[in-house]
Amino acid sequence: MSKPRSDGDRTRERILEVALPLFAQHGFAGTSVRTVGAAAGVNVATLAYHFQDKQGLYDAVVQRLHEDLASNLAVRVAQGTSASEPRELLRSWLREAWRFSDEHREHQRLLLRHVLDHGRRPEVIEARWSDPLMERASALVGMLRPDMPEHERRLLVVTLMHLTVRLVLEDRRQLAHMAGLAEEGIDERIVDWLTTLTAPQLGLQQI
Repeated sequence: MSKPRSDGDRTRERILEVALPLFAQHGFAGTSVRTVGAAAGVNVATLAYHFQDKQGLYDAVVQRLHEDLASNLAVRVAQGTSASEPRELLRSWLREAWRFSDEHREHQRLLLRHVLDHGRRPEVIEARWSDPLMERASALVGMLRPDMPEHERRLLVVTLMHLTVRLVLEDRRQLAHMAGLAEEGIDERIVDWLTTLTAPQLGLQQI
């Protein structure tokens, strides 16, 4: 049985929840601790107690995505390894990556904004999260094509990551219109397309 969360834990979660869309919309410089505190219904002293300062809050918001990525997505992808046919296995991985990105759209928007504003990813995620997650992703690619050089595996992962984030941030109606597709079922059609793009890189034939 999980331990009930304290009032302090609930307050911390509420602050993180309201801070995410504010940082995603206005960026680090354009978001004040007073604005976050007002949205969360707490004073600045309470916010400082949990996160020390604005940088600490920002880092916590950024890390939340990677904590979920390292745990929940890893489990969801692992569940897809039961697929017997390699192309279907690839599709199941891409479907879970797409769903995860869609569920964390505001986090994706925040990270993209950070890269556009600063020219690189936040320092807080570089060593702690990026390298281990890349090793996991590269290992998955290696399951389907063991002979692929390590640098090619990683470049493929980076390409898919950027393409997925860019597509998931599009308005679904506009995306469907540009693709000449009905809005209904657009997500599965995108997963199909990502699979079609990726399969030849892994030597997987069309079924």
